[in-house]
Amino acid sequence: MRRYLGLVYHAALRQTDGDAPAAEEVAQTVFTVLARKGASLTGHQTLAGWLHTTTRFSARRRQRTERRRLRREQEAHTMHELSATETASADWERLRPLIDDVLADLTAADREAVLLRFFAGLPLAEIGAKLNVSEKRCPDARRACAR
Repeated sequence: MRRYLGLVYHAALRQTDGDAPAAEEVAQTVFTVLARKGASLTGHQTLAGWLHTTTRFSARRRQRTERRRLRREQEAHTMHELSATETASADWERLRPLIDDVLADLTAADREAVLLRFFAGLPLAEIGAKLNVSEKRCPDARRACAR
C-alpha cells in the first residue's frame, strides 16, 4: 500500500479537481477494493495500472454520487421554500380579514406607529421623529415617552 499510495492519491487529486478531502476518500475506497479483490489480482504483472484505473472509476463514481446528493439537496431546499411560501400565504389569508379590526382597536398613536412601520416601511428612528417619541421608557414600561 505504501508503495502505491502516492500514485493513487495524486491520480485521485487530479480526478477530483484538486479537492484533497475527496481525493483522500477516493484513495481509501481504492485500497479497500484492493483489500477485497487482492487474491483475484495475482494475474496482473503490476498493480499500478489496475490501481490507476480503479482510482479513475472510484473518482467518477464519487463525483456522480456527489452530483446526485447536491441535486437532491437543491430539490429539498426548493420544496421547503415552496411549502414555507404556501404556509405564509395560508397564514396571510387567515389574517387578512382581522388586520383592520385589530388596527381599529389600537390607540391612535399605536395605530399610527404600526401603520408607519409595517405598511409604510419607515425605519424606527423616522417613526419616532414623526410621532415625537423617544426610546426612553416611561413609568408605563409598555409605552415610549413623548419627547
